[in-house]
Amino acid sequence: MRRATHSDAHANAHTTPVTRRESPPAGTGNNAQVVVPLSDFDGSRRNNFTSIRILLAWSVLYGHSFAIAKLPGVSDPLNRVFQGSIYIGDIAVNGFFALSGFLVCASFIKRGFADYTLSRALRIFPALITCVALATLVMGPLVTSLSVREYFADAGTWNYLRNGLAFFRMHWNLPGVFEDNVRQAVNGSLWTLTVEVRCYVLLAVIGLFGLLRDRHIGTFAMLCLFAFALFYFEDIPLVGVWDKWARPAGYFLIGVFLYLNRDRVILDSRLALFAAVLCAAAFGKPWFDYVFAPAFVYLLFYLAYGTPYLDTDSKLGDISYGVYIYAWPVQQLVVQAWPGMHPYANTLISSAFVIPMAWLSWHYLERPMLSLKGKLLRKG
Repeated sequence: MRRATHSDAHANAHTTPVTRRESPPAGTGNNAQVVVPLSDFDGSRRNNFTSIRILLAWSVLYGHSFAIAKLPGVSDPLNRVFQGSIYIGDIAVNGFFALSGFLVCASFIKRGFADYTLSRALRIFPALITCVALATLVMGPLVTSLSVREYFADAGTWNYLRNGLAFFRMHWNLPGVFEDNVRQAVNGSLWTLTVEVRCYVLLAVIGLFGLLRDRHIGTFAMLCLFAFALFYFEDIPLVGVWDKWARPAGYFLIGVFLYLNRDRVILDSRLALFAAVLCAAAFGKPWFDYVFAPAFVYLLFYLAYGTPYLDTDSKLGDISYGVYIYAWPVQQLVVQAWPGMHPYANTLISSAFVIPMAWLSWHYLERPMLSLKGKLLRKG
């Protein structure tokens, strides 16, 4: 879902990655495997966060194809693996939130409230507002079953534009748009951005009260918030609006907790293998949520820092956000053009359109907007 960039977490990054200590700890022997605390990677840009986010965003596209291009008797084969515990789109969204919690907590602690707020605004809103405006003002009039005059006279058209603020109640439909599709929502992915923005605001409030200055205090605050949410999630300000928001908000909290305790989180291939086994063992079990979440998040950070660096940023750019926000409407258009298509066909054809759109969004909108942050802060 996203999306904080890895640069948010590492403002003063250097070019040489810290991948392991130069010598093994005393007493371990020359052949001992060296383990590394997560904090050893502070200041390194050589991570795979961008690659992971792109994979997560595409996984949401893939998962949605089975809902948008729904066919009788056809379901995602991964559902048999997950045994009803979760589906691939939820796994991907939860992963987004865990990464985001980690990175934006770093942003607030290292740079302060003003930088944090501006960074979040520049990352989320320019691309989102553009996506919502294109759907409302360009796509809508072209595919609606109403006349253009009727379409623009309908209050629902203008209400949909509020989705660009990612804070208020979600408006799912545009008048006369996708009426004959299995799903009528114009963009069923955008609800997660409302959760994310509210998580940003909640974290900022916690930070302004000074609860993130000290690791012990911050950890205690996160544990108390998590314990409270287990029983009274609906009473948590901003995010306790809908039960469906609990999981992504919980993963965001895990990411914050992980950043606060990064000097005590060890990256080790053996632990990563054990985490993968735990994830697989948890599917279909009543204790799934309590085991899968920490194990999955650990795997994400091991993949980010403990695997070979792919340098996706320089080769492709961070197209993850564009893939995420444009996928659903493109998939709707594709299935409207070819009714009865197989979900796999929807995935492939939609990807062929979405990936170039996301590339254009990153290189000509998102990255240029992010580059304005320094100028705006100096003027402020």
